[in-house]
Amino acid sequence: MGVCMEVLIVDWAHLESVPAERREDLVEEAAFGPDHAYDYDLPPGWTWPDPTQARWWARYEFLDTMTSYKAHFWAGERWDELRAFVDAPQRDALDQFSAPLFWDGSTYASQTSGFSPTVEPDTCDWATRLDVMLWLLPNEVAALHRCWGQVEPHLGSLREPFDRHLTEPIGWIQDFPSFSRLVTEWGDVVSQAARRGWAVIGLRT
Repeated sequence: MGVCMEVLIVDWAHLESVPAERREDLVEEAAFGPDHAYDYDLPPGWTWPDPTQARWWARYEFLDTMTSYKAHFWAGERWDELRAFVDAPQRDALDQFSAPLFWDGSTYASQTSGFSPTVEPDTCDWATRLDVMLWLLPNEVAALHRCWGQVEPHLGSLREPFDRHLTEPIGWIQDFPSFSRLVTEWGDVVSQAARRGWAVIGLRT
């Protein structure tokens, strides 16, 4: 089995108001259902809590990925191949925006022009049991949202260099529509969180 990731956006102020010993249980239940319910099989896209519950979280499942992180990895591989053919301002914006999505925020140095992300996932001293892949606080989400504002208007212009230079792509992301869709979905996650001043959490399953 491969690595999978459950993505949540959460009201950080609400979560911090809860006693620390209860927070992990709340996050786990939002991501995986009550007591890891075996039938907690939600459809792709957004899931919000029942209106009768506190609306401090939402869950997002990326389309056509079956929650697998493989699509994220292969999107990073495609971007690695593509970025040399993209103008510097757009390349820099997408480097920064996609770093938490593709590369876990690590310094990306396979290219001679490697970069260091300005937004890197945080850790949390009360999350001792959760298997965290992604942890972005509201100020970091806001910074990514500003990057998305630079990426989104020009994303379609990457189709031509993608089709021209990536002639034999392999893995889960083999064409521009699948690459663009994953980046756009990440844009939606970041935008929904940023509008609310919320955080983003990705949990390994």
